Amino acid sequence: MPKLLVCVVHRDDSGRVISAFQEGGLRVTQLGSQGGFLRARNATLLLGLEDAQVEPALAILEENCQTRTEQVPMELLGGMDAAWLPTEVTHGGATIFILPMDEIRRI
Repeated sequence: MPKLLVCVVHRDDSGRVISAFQEGGLRVTQLGSQGGFLRARNATLLLGLEDAQVEPALAILEENCQTRTEQVPMELLGGMDAAWLPTEVTHGGATIFILPMDEIRRI
């Protein structure tokens, strides 16, 4: 059964990931997106894959995405006294949603 991979990756990793997908013969569509908490720019990548292509695609993501530690901007805390909150968060890497599809049709 075909799968739809929806991959949210850090903007700094997106070019490398897209190139690796293309070198691996995988078609990819990039959508600009923005994270909710840090409001960081991301890339949302869409791939329609056959079952045998899922694991190679996941390996490409693992090889080309990295986590980062960033400061939480004070304006995101809404002016509250947040001395007890962490001022650094680790994020990045990739968030991947794998959805079943009935078919892939390319016209």
